[in-house]
Amino acid sequence: MKGLLKAAVLVLVVLFAASFAIAAEEKRPVQPDDVLKKARDNYGKESVDMLDGKGGTTYGIKGYDYLTGVGKRSKGATIEKLESGYAKGTGKTEMWDRKKTVGKLSEAEARDQWTNSWSATFAKSGVAGADPNQGKQWFYFYCVSCHGWQGQGDGPNAIEMDPRPRPLTKGDYMNKRTNLQIFGAIKGGGGAVELADVMPAWGNVLLDQDIWNVVAFLRAISDAPYQPSANDVTPLNANKSAEFKELQEIVEAQLGGRGGDLKGGGFVEGGNRKAAK
Repeated sequence: MKGLLKAAVLVLVVLFAASFAIAAEEKRPVQPDDVLKKARDNYGKESVDMLDGKGGTTYGIKGYDYLTGVGKRSKGATIEKLESGYAKGTGKTEMWDRKKTVGKLSEAEARDQWTNSWSATFAKSGVAGADPNQGKQWFYFYCVSCHGWQGQGDGPNAIEMDPRPRPLTKGDYMNKRTNLQIFGAIKGGGGAVELADVMPAWGNVLLDQDIWNVVAFLRAISDAPYQPSANDVTPLNANKSAEFKELQEIVEAQLGGRGGDLKGGGFVEGGNRKAAK
């Protein structure tokens, strides 16, 4: 009888611990609705301002007008004048002007210039063989609409999502995720690593090396520095990892549109893609 009682108590303890873990997961911080609604409205306001030829930023990074940075603008306008607009633009972009005035920039350097002028660059990588400075370019292009410019989970689409995007800067959350889990979530979507399906798969858009670079960027923006481990899967050792190969087989089979120049493994140079070192 005592044995049965002990077993019953043990089961209850296990169930309680599991329910507590689930509750803790559900209570992980997300941005409140009022913050997300304001972010959505301000993002929309910038879009309207762009069409009216106005500059200035209400959403995003202080001192940076993302529409002036990437939109067409009239001759003679500068970042300081904060003029942007398709309404009276010449078809030239702010990046074009930088390439002409800064000096002999390569095409890749010219593409990077607009983000490097206002966002942080990183001297070290927490993921061997991956470049966080290249990862941020892909993040700013594809991930901002949900995750926000600074990875705070406050993109203009976030208010419509269930569950809400997690703040990707929270080290107490992100540092518990392995490189492989983050890689899988980006490539195959949240469902590939037992997270929310609202996270889409980017494997038909990004090469594996691009995804590894985004993983390195996410490690770099953590509010609690990520400490690499010898057991980490990285682009340098991934092909030797049975777990990585298994994930690749599952994800690649589900990416029906994948093919052509999108390669499932290895490294691809060209444009902003740099081989792992």
